[in-house]
Amino acid sequence: MDSMPPGAGAENSLQAEPPEDKRTQPDRRKQPTSPWGALPPAGHRTRNRRADEHRRPYFVDRFPPALLAFLLMLLIASLVDAVLTIRLIESGGGEINPVMNRLLEHGVLPFLLGKYLLTVIGLPVLLIFKNYYLFGTRVRVGYLIPLLVALYAVLIGYQFLLMQRCPGF
Repeated sequence: MDSMPPGAGAENSLQAEPPEDKRTQPDRRKQPTSPWGALPPAGHRTRNRRADEHRRPYFVDRFPPALLAFLLMLLIASLVDAVLTIRLIESGGGEINPVMNRLLEHGVLPFLLGKYLLTVIGLPVLLIFKNYYLFGTRVRVGYLIPLLVALYAVLIGYQFLLMQRCPGF
């Protein structure tokens, strides 16, 4: 009986032909991404996968439902702020924001459209870059979304307080 030295079997297995590729589906990377690929259930990535990626910015395919709720709250709060601002201006108040004041000079409709468009354009930017860290800190862009909702709540509360103190209401 011949005895093979240890490790001789490993050499023989290296010289053997490689096993056939067991993948049965075609390589998906050879096809361009469909425009429908952005819609669910196409993407599955909700967070980074590896621990060493944690501190690096990354994009995801899906977002938590709470984030959608915050984005809708921001949009609604922006519109409520616009309506309350118009009511306060009609009662003798003024607009502090120079951009919004300039839009008000053109009328109520340009003001409302401008406020809406600025908000609608800004929300996807916040959503897409939600996992980016601000200025090298531990604060992510996504943390700003609930903060903005809270700031709008304070602003709307202040506007209601002004309305109560205003003699025109």
